[in-house]
Amino acid sequence: MTVRRIRWTILTGAALLIAVLAACTAVPAPVPTTTEPSDAVFGDRMAASLLQWRASPSTGPFAYTIPGVAVAASRGDGAVVVAVSGDGDAGVALDPAATFHIGSMTKLFTAALIMQLDQEGVLALGDTIDRWFPAAPGGDLITVRMLLQHESGLSELDFARVGTATPQQLIDDVFTRVPAFVPGTAYEYLNAGYIVLGRIAELATATPYEQLVRTRFIQPLGLAHTYLDGVGTGPEAVNGFVLTCADGEGAACAGKGGTVGAQSPSPQWPGAWAAGSMVSSAADQAVWIRALVGGDVVDAGHLGEMLQVTPLSSQYYSAAYDTSGVPHVQLGEGAGIATWMVPGVGTCHGHAGAIPGSNGIAAYCPDSDLAIVILNTIQPAGLTPGYPGLTPLTAGVLWALGG
Repeated sequence: MTVRRIRWTILTGAALLIAVLAACTAVPAPVPTTTEPSDAVFGDRMAASLLQWRASPSTGPFAYTIPGVAVAASRGDGAVVVAVSGDGDAGVALDPAATFHIGSMTKLFTAALIMQLDQEGVLALGDTIDRWFPAAPGGDLITVRMLLQHESGLSELDFARVGTATPQQLIDDVFTRVPAFVPGTAYEYLNAGYIVLGRIAELATATPYEQLVRTRFIQPLGLAHTYLDGVGTGPEAVNGFVLTCADGEGAACAGKGGTVGAQSPSPQWPGAWAAGSMVSSAADQAVWIRALVGGDVVDAGHLGEMLQVTPLSSQYYSAAYDTSGVPHVQLGEGAGIATWMVPGVGTCHGHAGAIPGSNGIAAYCPDSDLAIVILNTIQPAGLTPGYPGLTPLTAGVLWALGG
């Protein structure tokens, strides 16, 4: 595993996105931090996108104003370029080294951990979970692979208890409820499944999840700004914002041009644990996603299984999400990694993450040898934590990259 150099660039407004797009489209040399004339088309495209967003947020590629954003990108063996714009904490300019609650992007670490344990023979993807949880409903049918692929049929977490209950208590609560479907017959994005996976890793190794992730991934890759919230230690995450809607529309606010409300601290969710409690920086995530999808973390066979879109997830995404107006498509998900097809960029693999106060995405696009990470300081009220689709900001940036 290698750690790439990091260059810091502090920009504002359209200059932020112009620089990121320049870095993403330049030839594989040391990645430039300034815009070349040939990259002007990308700057114009993003400027048009931003103009549309601000003029008509309900119909543009963005649904609301973003108070603060950090973007990291790298191509080939070049440095990771980080650009930031806006505020982190109220009235405080966002720092390039800022850390964010990355929500379900945590699942990439959990999936990679399980794959390594299978690779080492500590467990098998075909093991049924009654090996560790005899009381699990359908535990003799649910495999580790099904948990990775969101095909277990288990019920979702009680989000009202997230942050107060321990991971094991959340699991016990899930096991008391009737499963949603017969294991292996459908795809349904499930945070609970990844908390179960975290506990399986602990039980199989007699080692705490945080220690496993830290010693296998965080330390070897030099991810100095990455840790598991509530357990690990590191730079405190920036405070985020929530949207307010004039009519108190709740969940409907996610799809409309609500206004940025009073600052709301990004909640610390130790209960989300292996499903969504990681804190990290944009630069760290750029190093991580390139290492993972680039084959430096698990062997080729296990990486192939992580990347292979399952038929059930493909059916789900093709039926559930209308991507009209934004020229990218989420094709589905494999064993822990989502896949998008982005015109002009190619196939991209990674994961989105969302909790109240922040959201973002990490993706590596092998066709373009591009790693890109976007983290921002807003999460609309009413949007389900762990939402597997692309955020509005991500959609706009990917549109500008490949439109």
